[in-house]
Amino acid sequence: MERSGLRYVAGILALAVAAIHVYWGFPRLVLYLQAGRAPDPRPFLFVGSAVLIFLGIARVLDGRNERAIYLAGIALMGTYIIGYGLWHTGLEHGGFWPWGPEPISHSEPAWQVLLDHMRADELGVVSKILEATLAAVLALLYRVASDETTAGDDIPAIIRE
Repeated sequence: MERSGLRYVAGILALAVAAIHVYWGFPRLVLYLQAGRAPDPRPFLFVGSAVLIFLGIARVLDGRNERAIYLAGIALMGTYIIGYGLWHTGLEHGGFWPWGPEPISHSEPAWQVLLDHMRADELGVVSKILEATLAAVLALLYRVASDETTAGDDIPAIIRE
């Protein structure tokens, strides 16, 4: 697949990931704002990161420093994936959050806890699949962009312009 095709795939995946995070986070964010308390930080983070995804797409379409945006996207997808695992295991479902409910800890091994959560969370499964796929596509795009940058290094600057 050509670079432009990969960019379209990345754009569609990024829109899907952002849409899932807005779908899950925005209603809760509105509820928290109406109630005046936030028992869970994820709605703020999900909606904010979705806005960053939209801005990243706009920057790529404007031709702005694509490689940095690809790296930021890879980092964000990794944060989503690792964050999901940490939230349900080490962070005890937000037990660290001062306004949250009591910590929920599990006695099973972390992999079993994650498997159980994934079985019960279809949207989470779709989200993790899309995030991992997007991270892989962004890594390919980063590599292609890096190859194009270094391919022109042996050409004098006057000719490249």
